[in-house]
Amino acid sequence: MTNSNNSELLIQVINLAKRPDRLALISADLDKAGLKFETQVAVDGQTVESSSKFLSKGEIGCFKSHVNAMRRQVEVGAPFSLILEDDAALSPGLNEKYLSEMTNLMIRNQIDILQIGFIEHHYSLSRSMRRGILEFLIELLRGRGQKDVSGVRFVLGEFRSGSHAYIINNRLAEGISSTVKEPPLIPWDGYIHSLARQLGRGEIRVACLVQSVAAQASRLSENSKLDSNIAI
Repeated sequence: MTNSNNSELLIQVINLAKRPDRLALISADLDKAGLKFETQVAVDGQTVESSSKFLSKGEIGCFKSHVNAMRRQVEVGAPFSLILEDDAALSPGLNEKYLSEMTNLMIRNQIDILQIGFIEHHYSLSRSMRRGILEFLIELLRGRGQKDVSGVRFVLGEFRSGSHAYIINNRLAEGISSTVKEPPLIPWDGYIHSLARQLGRGEIRVACLVQSVAAQASRLSENSKLDSNIAI
């Protein structure tokens, strides 16, 4: 499908050719929101030759797929790209106006990657309290993040579990796509998390929203049966 939203934002959906059912579901969500997108055909990790002892074939395919999405962004010259995996479940309020607000937030706060969706149950209060009271209080305060002038809260220097929904600017997309030729020893979301931890040591600024607006359908709870061919 041809992307025809605000020319500032390219929406891409990463989808394995053998999972048209997943593409149909997210297409329906995006159509309902009035958002046009391009399909980024995912790299099938099962067909990739690799001797890695640290990453599964699916994780390698996932990594390459995200880098390819960034190459596409650079190719078309889009200032921003919303990159979605095909199992992203979008909140009703995620529309063109909301996404425009998010790119403006990124510009105001000089953010290169803004994670708008993560696996929420990994950050539940009950799970946080298991680590101890002090750790719980520190995490609770940090999790409040900072408030943008729009009223939206975000946490700078953090990228949470899940890479199914984030916005990246052209500057960092070009930097990653031109320098990262092969996956390192960690999965894609771990790689972005490592960039987030560089806050204050360089010029890359990564942030996540305090409130996720896109769940990962295959990981809605701790007991969910994983149904994702991209990263297994």
